[in-house]
This record gives sequence, C-alpha cells and structure tokens, in this order.
Amino acid sequence: MGYHIEKGESLATAFGRIAAEEIDLAIAQSRRLHRGEAVHNARKALKRLRALLRSLRVAFPKKLFRAENRHIAATCRRISPLRDVHVQLRTLGKLKAAASPAGDHIRRQLLRLQSSFIRRIPALRKTVRALLDVSRQSLASWPLRKATAEDLASGLKRIYKQGREAFKTARKSPTPGHLHAWRKKTKSLGYGLELIKNLGSGELSKMIRCSDILTVALGDDQDLFMVLRALDKEHRSNPASDFNRLANRISLKRAKRQKRAFKLGEKVYGEKPGGFEKRLDRYLRRARKQ
Repeated sequence: MGYHIEKGESLATAFGRIAAEEIDLAIAQSRRLHRGEAVHNARKALKRLRALLRSLRVAFPKKLFRAENRHIAATCRRISPLRDVHVQLRTLGKLKAAASPAGDHIRRQLLRLQSSFIRRIPALRKTVRALLDVSRQSLASWPLRKATAEDLASGLKRIYKQGREAFKTARKSPTPGHLHAWRKKTKSLGYGLELIKNLGSGELSKMIRCSDILTVALGDDQDLFMVLRALDKEHRSNPASDFNRLANRISLKRAKRQKRAFKLGEKVYGEKPGGFEKRLDRYLRRARKQ
C-alpha cells in the first residue's frame, strides 16, 4: 500500500503494515546485493523503517525503542561498505575523472575493494536476512494499540527539532561530520512527513519536496567528500600530478552543493518546532474528521 498512513487506518495497523512492507523490501533487495541499485534500495528501506520507529517513539517503552533502533542501524551498517564503494565509483564517473592519473589510481583501488566485497555477498545476504527476521518478530509484538495522533505529532516534532538544530550547527561549522549529521536528520524528517502526506495539504507536499531536494544536495556533497578523502589518501602513497586540479574541482562542486543546501535549509527549518507541531495537529485533526 505504500509508505504512508491511509485515511481511516489506525496508527497500530499502519505501523505494522508499513514495518512489514519495508522489511520485505529490504530482504528482497538483499538477494541482489551485487547490484548497486539493490544496495541503495535495501538501505533506503532500513532507513525508512528507522524513521517509522522515531515517528512514534513516544508511544514505545524506551528500552524497546533503543534496542530495536540499534538493531536496525546495525543491519544497515552491514551493507554500508558496499554502498560507499559503489557511490564513490559513480561519483568518479560523473566527474569524468577516470582518465586522469589521480582518478585512475583511486578507480582501480575502488574496483579491487568492490570485488572483495562482492565475494562476501552470500554470507552478507544470509546475515542481513537473519537480522531482519529478528526485527520482524520484535516489531510485531510492540504495544501500539493506544498510540494516538498526538503521539505521532510529538514524534515528528522531535525529528523536526533535531534537524533544525543540526542545520544550525552545520551552518555555523560546515564540517563534513556536521553536514552528514544534518543530512541524516533531514532524511528522517522527509520520511516522517511521507507517512502523513495523505493527511496533509499542498503545503505539506511542498515541504516534503523541499526536504527531498535538500537531502539530495547534502548527499551529493557527502559523496564528493568521500571521493576527495579517498583521493587524498591514495595521493599520499602514490602522488599524482593532477591531484590538486581534481581536488579543487571537487571542492568547488562541494561549495555549490552546500550553498544550495543552506538556502533550502532556511525553507525547511524556518518554522519554530512549536509552530510545526501545531500545524501537524491541524492536519491530523482534519484527517480524523474526514
């Protein structure tokens, strides 16, 4: 049915359905981990699953939430190295850097690393499937019958507030770590808003689009940083004559992505958390009357 709460659907029913769908998707994609698209889709399903938990975290016992959140994060980390090497190769391709000495060095190194990861895919697939089966059993037993719309609004407010704080931190100190943390919080917000997109208005749809575009800009910046870091590491052991030229190109592209991200951040996070929560309450009250 999709990653959203249907009108007339209880939160407990929606949570169980969506959680099961995301776990099924992650398992299905794990069967094709030799393909970059499948790695991306599997990680995306797991991230949506974590966002689902966070959106209703106030309705869960703290120990249950923390344990399952850590468990899903650990599952995601199992496949992250595959995703990282795929993204770096893709980013090098976009930069058209493979023909240069510096780009060729790192490309060959990444291809060797990718081959090493691919050989381990059968064992990785089995591990991911076992971890997700545990999550399926755990989530099916969670006590959500009394979850309310207010719980959902409170959870989404928390996600929004965390993203707003991460935005302020990144704007003040745009280090790769701060920008990456901001991206993760914004992605969680986008997924949280997707849950209620059928219950909101055109204004909510616009915010979802802005958060998606912001996430892409920050993701591109992170991908470029990962390539730059790999290039720098390779250059230290195998100096390349064109390293500085390529590094400067990447830095300029990162600056453009960051400029766009901060402009979008003003649109997404311009509202105070209290006002954001009140707006969510209006959407959810309106949905209950329909």
